[in-house]
Amino acid sequence: METARRIPGVPADTLNWLTSEENPAVAVLTRRGLLGEPDSAELGQMWARRGAYGPVAHILDLMRPDGSWDTPARDYQKYGGSLWQIHFLGELYADGDDERVRTAAEYAFTRQLPDGSWSCTGGRPAGSIPCLTANVARALARLGYERDERVIAALRYCSDLHDELGCVDCRGGTSYHLNGHCHMLTPKTLLFLAEVPRDLWPAGAIELGDACVTALRDKQVFRSLPAVARAFQDGAFNLPAAEVEDYRTRFLAEHAPLTYGPKPGWLRFGYPLSYNSDALEALHALALHGEPARPEYEPALEAVRSAADAESRWTLRTTFNGKMRSDVEEKGQPSRWLTYRALVVLAHYTTA
Repeated sequence: METARRIPGVPADTLNWLTSEENPAVAVLTRRGLLGEPDSAELGQMWARRGAYGPVAHILDLMRPDGSWDTPARDYQKYGGSLWQIHFLGELYADGDDERVRTAAEYAFTRQLPDGSWSCTGGRPAGSIPCLTANVARALARLGYERDERVIAALRYCSDLHDELGCVDCRGGTSYHLNGHCHMLTPKTLLFLAEVPRDLWPAGAIELGDACVTALRDKQVFRSLPAVARAFQDGAFNLPAAEVEDYRTRFLAEHAPLTYGPKPGWLRFGYPLSYNSDALEALHALALHGEPARPEYEPALEAVRSAADAESRWTLRTTFNGKMRSDVEEKGQPSRWLTYRALVVLAHYTTA
């Protein structure tokens, strides 16, 4: 497809590359969202071919008949466990009408705990964590379950946990870092919120979203590690759990004010990501939340702009290829997924 529409500053060759049939999901998302094309039979047919995209097809080919990829005890195995496959299928916009995808989704729901969460320890409640819950539930919402009560229950778990802790974090996690929140979790939570219809948000979801925005804004998106973080962690992880919080309080008093630097890896963009994030994904999460342009976001936006090559394409710098059940694109080469995401982000903050 030779595109007739244009995006200022983006070469026609790059738009033709983005809208080629090699990656049907990116092609349709680009044509609809960035180029403003109305729905048509052609776009509908291309959207229906998302399951033919190589990584999606390969992941589904490896699925067991019950919708799993491994034993339940290995649901969270990085990055071959069944819950990770649900996450990756969501990130790759698999077709939620595909019977195999529905079978995989129902398997994931069988692994959900009564409080709405998912566990990283073979289904044991002590292993429930909000990043995994947000990733799995977000994928399920994107795969067609966005109004399912089980997805809403997952969001309720995240909201209730935020209300309980007073911050965006895992239960017991705050004692082991200096931020007062888990910076990696904030984009994942916003991305989850973006997939759930707002009229279904449970009590506390608005406050949860606001807390994520505040955390990212206050740290200029990609700054989250104080210079003294390593010294604190070396001390904290050598103490009995009951003594860590007091140690943290003393450490903060002795080292105030803290100076925050860039979070390693957040300026090397990747797709798909896991429980960690990067500046581009975080900006995308903020954009989906409707955040306007603010001075605090400019350093991260400049990092995105400067990562583009001469053809306005973004290179895959972080990848789980070789660890996932299917490789996605090629490290060190231009990425359609990243280029689409970067153009969405820049378009939002240019007009916001």
